[in-house]
Amino acid sequence: MTDLAKGFCNLDYIVNIFTSTQLNKTTPKLLNKINIHRAFSLIKSSNSIFSKISSSLFFLLGAFTYIIRHQPAKTPLLIASNPPYAGILGICFKLLKGGEYYFLLQDIFPESAAISGIIQSHSILFKILDKLIYLTCKYAKNTIVLSSSMQDYLVQKYPDIKSKITIIENWAIEDIPTCNKQDNKFAQKYNLTQIFTILYSGNLGRLHDIETITEAAKILKDTPIQFVFIGEGVKTKIVQEAIQTYQLKNIFLLPYQPRELLPLSLTACDISLVSLIPGAESIVAPSKLYGMLAAGRGIIAVSTPNSYIDKLLTASGCGINTPPNNSQYLAKLISDLAVDSERVKLMGKKARLLYESKYTFQHALKEYQRILFE
Repeated sequence: MTDLAKGFCNLDYIVNIFTSTQLNKTTPKLLNKINIHRAFSLIKSSNSIFSKISSSLFFLLGAFTYIIRHQPAKTPLLIASNPPYAGILGICFKLLKGGEYYFLLQDIFPESAAISGIIQSHSILFKILDKLIYLTCKYAKNTIVLSSSMQDYLVQKYPDIKSKITIIENWAIEDIPTCNKQDNKFAQKYNLTQIFTILYSGNLGRLHDIETITEAAKILKDTPIQFVFIGEGVKTKIVQEAIQTYQLKNIFLLPYQPRELLPLSLTACDISLVSLIPGAESIVAPSKLYGMLAAGRGIIAVSTPNSYIDKLLTASGCGINTPPNNSQYLAKLISDLAVDSERVKLMGKKARLLYESKYTFQHALKEYQRILFE
């Protein structure tokens, strides 16, 4: 969202933002044409469900007040689905002020919550949230999704809003110059230059198959192969427990790195990893994929066969898909790639070419501009 705001600002638009994200030292410097308003909250941010729900309610209350008092009816309103029920703000904006809004649906909700085990798919709460998402999409001028599989799922679920659904895929959040791992200062700092390195960078969340990756690392614990996890989430503890219980020296766990270090951290490996649990392939589109493509590194995806990611990697030749819950298969694939440097390099080159042809920020920005201001 920061990229979009700065991109529109560079196109001479004035951008107003209402967010629950609090000001901190990592907040990037923005241009004068961007005005940021921050929601008040008594709850400290954390990974707990209680914290997320509580802070989202403070956000909804503050955002509703802001929209009704300060949002001009003629100004396009873009709502990101974080929290997923933020779409209620758009419905209020349309019904109370006659304005138009656009809904950026970053994952299919409430299915994502059901797959994660947060709510039951047959519960009353699920049905209420499902109805809210439908009404949000119905009243929106346009609903933006991140992949063709998400579009297909939504069209099948809500066929009457088919004409209102648009795909705009994400991008790498930093420009990433390609470089050799041996010349990478991040790789040098953590002694990764001389060992075959597998990188998982991003959220270790409920919808990601961290278990299969961790089990593969246990299988390969006595080989010259290093696993690096960079990120945080509710499944971080799975990696931590494996390291402690099995005394794994081949897993290196780091917290999220500053945004400016991404060009170095994403290129400090030989192969990147992306994973989804079964059932999530049509529900979410992992944004970490685009940074991996931009880094010019081949990708191993852990996802259901014929998923959106599987088709993308297979068609382009920049990666390989492996089935979830099959750590032996994943470990064998990594072992084979570790001794096949030419194949690894070729996958990396194809990944970079795919990124440059389809997934740059400027490409996405033009699509947002077309949708919002057509």
